[in-house]
Amino acid sequence: MTLLPVFVGLVVGWVALRGLLAYLWLPGWAKACAVLAMPLAAVAWVAVMIADDPFLFPETAPCPREPMAEGVLGDGRVSGVSEPFPPRAYCVWEDGTTYDLAPGAAFVFWVSFAAVVVPLGLGLWHAVRNPKSLLR
Repeated sequence: MTLLPVFVGLVVGWVALRGLLAYLWLPGWAKACAVLAMPLAAVAWVAVMIADDPFLFPETAPCPREPMAEGVLGDGRVSGVSEPFPPRAYCVWEDGTTYDLAPGAAFVFWVSFAAVVVPLGLGLWHAVRNPKSLLR
């Protein structure tokens, strides 16, 4: 991966944040919710990513290496899988049975993600339409 897409993403994010803060028609509580939802989305994402981790407490792992009772959830060996985006953690058995882990954290991530992306999109729209407002 080159640094150019990362740099472009950071610049666009910075302009969107500046546009959001300079957008006078957007109420202050909406701006505060957008800014406070950013760390909440990050914490929820981390919770989903570590949901299948057996390292801290191997005896109570969410995806046990040996099935607890044969045929209850799935047959054969089981392994944990985490997908970074869209964030999803699940256990998958040899027979193809899957069991989702941390669905609540995934829901919190998507609500927080929407609470961040929509106002930032409005801020970017405002910055593109009225660039002089960023000079205040």
